[in-house]
Amino acid sequence: MHLADQFLNSISHERDQDVNQTEKLLNSLPLTKLVKAGYAITNLNLENLRTGLGGKIYLELGPDNAIDQEITRGDLKVGDIVIIAPVKSKSKDESHCNGVVFKMSSQQLVVSIEESMEEEAVKLYSSRLYVLKTTNTITYQRMESSMRKLKEIQSLKGNSIVQYLLEGKPFHASAPDSTLKFYNESLNDPQRQAIKFALSNEISIIHGPPGTGKTYTLVELIQQLVERGQRVLVCGPSNVSVDTILERLAKVLPGNSLIRIGHPARLLERNLVHSLDVLSKTGDAGAIVKDISKEIDQTIASIKKSRSFHDRRVGWKTVKDLRKELRQRERKVINDLIMESRVIVATLHGSSSKELLSTYNAIPELFDTLIIDEVSQSLEPQCWIPLISHQQSNIGKLVLAGDNKQLPPTIKTEDDKKVQKLLGTTLFDRLEKQYGDSFKQLLTIQYRMNKEIMSFASQEMYNSKLIADKSVATQRLTDLPGVDVNEDTEVPLIWYDTQGDDFPESSNEDEEIAASRSNENEALLLQDHISKLVSSNVPQEVIGVISPYSAQVGLVKKLIYEKYPRVEVSTVDGFQGREKEVIILSLVRSNDNFEVGFLKDDRRLNVAITRPKKQLCVVGNMETLERSRVPFLEHWAHWSEENAEIRYPDINDLL
Repeated sequence: MHLADQFLNSISHERDQDVNQTEKLLNSLPLTKLVKAGYAITNLNLENLRTGLGGKIYLELGPDNAIDQEITRGDLKVGDIVIIAPVKSKSKDESHCNGVVFKMSSQQLVVSIEESMEEEAVKLYSSRLYVLKTTNTITYQRMESSMRKLKEIQSLKGNSIVQYLLEGKPFHASAPDSTLKFYNESLNDPQRQAIKFALSNEISIIHGPPGTGKTYTLVELIQQLVERGQRVLVCGPSNVSVDTILERLAKVLPGNSLIRIGHPARLLERNLVHSLDVLSKTGDAGAIVKDISKEIDQTIASIKKSRSFHDRRVGWKTVKDLRKELRQRERKVINDLIMESRVIVATLHGSSSKELLSTYNAIPELFDTLIIDEVSQSLEPQCWIPLISHQQSNIGKLVLAGDNKQLPPTIKTEDDKKVQKLLGTTLFDRLEKQYGDSFKQLLTIQYRMNKEIMSFASQEMYNSKLIADKSVATQRLTDLPGVDVNEDTEVPLIWYDTQGDDFPESSNEDEEIAASRSNENEALLLQDHISKLVSSNVPQEVIGVISPYSAQVGLVKKLIYEKYPRVEVSTVDGFQGREKEVIILSLVRSNDNFEVGFLKDDRRLNVAITRPKKQLCVVGNMETLERSRVPFLEHWAHWSEENAEIRYPDINDLL
């Protein structure tokens, strides 16, 4: 069976599972529980309707000040698909809109809706509203569309990149340019090698373990490609992943040469100035677009006030005509901006946006190189979206960057092992299995962790190839200004071993949402360690608490928030890509059967133990790990007995 057919079957199954799970949850829970679980935001008012890019309408929602001064954000993020409806009713008949979260802050939530929903949206003005997260079926549709085209488009078979990805074309490395001059002179040898290799070969993987400066490497590579006259498309699986690279690129690429498609999730000024939405409304050409948008918004405002059916009908006709003119003007402004740019940054999904694809009406080929960052967090069919959408460009170079030893993309399917295996194998994994290290470049010098913290991850996950740069190798918490020197601040590796009966786990089987586990006495223990650190003058904001279990995260937040509001508490998954001076890791699992649940995923644990710079403090039952029959956990427990400072807490000291 063609790979595309296998993916089509798996994507269809995965979408059905995702939709069913979400609908079951949304239909069975009252709004209050959906808010508590992070799926919904309530008590909002519609403050404004305005005209956005590409015929989109923006609903600007703010907190209902009679109830709250700020928006409680839950788990909603930019790019999520949502329903906006009145709080009074969850009935499908009442006015409601579907849209995409475009922008978020504590004061405003902006949702982008289609023009066809505009009249429905106007009816929401007088109601208190809620916003409910739902399944993003659009991403599934884009993946399916890409897979169908992959089967059908014959010209793709002549593309060299596609031949590597589909037909196992033999790879022969080209000699790197030994005279290359680097913009960033502080790059280390492995980073320089990776850049030289990527510049001289059609396909390459930059493997960046934690703290090895993968983003700095990509920024230099992009500068080198631009210098050679190339136009580069840079993609990642999420808004956060592409904003990380956008922030760094913004420092080295001038003005309109860098464009972000879609709205940045992080509302930093230096990101916004590169947003296509912002750029298209500035400058002389943008001013005309802005004027028409303003006229549309004023007409809608007058429709809202009008009580005459005839006036409203005339008003909507005016809006329709103005929108037509707006689209024509806008298309020209956008085309000009895209043609002027050298680097375009978008999510994998956003790479197939209408704004980008319509440029092919004016230019036969748009991109020379495609770079996919965080490829190990992307489903392979997602990675095909930019390749297929821009097949007309006949892209000549593909650079993949990521770390397949960290967390993979989330798979919702639970009832089909084949689907789990196919979708759980990333493009990085598949190419590594097929080509080995023939075009993979490993970055080996890390600038985050003390060498003792780094050591186990290096040994188990990276064949002992990671090296701590001398600037971080022996760093301690006591290097921070004002921190006291004592047994709690001098040690880089501490393990509070909770074996015995005093630290049992408990399961909060909230079947309506998702079963999770917690460990109350472990939470008391980590609170005690925070207290020791803070009283040694370690600032709260440099401390992070992580756990694989969301129930433990909730418990710890409740326990410490009042006293230590600036200590960040998160799931391990939510902390991928982040770092802190100190990480306290709560393992939770402690039971007579030595069951470890999803602690057995070595990639999740690798993420957990590579977040700290100067101290890793583990709170957990060593015996549970040693007797779990999971080799990685057994190795870690035995290694820690030899290399960490083991402490045996007495629960009576904490109660």
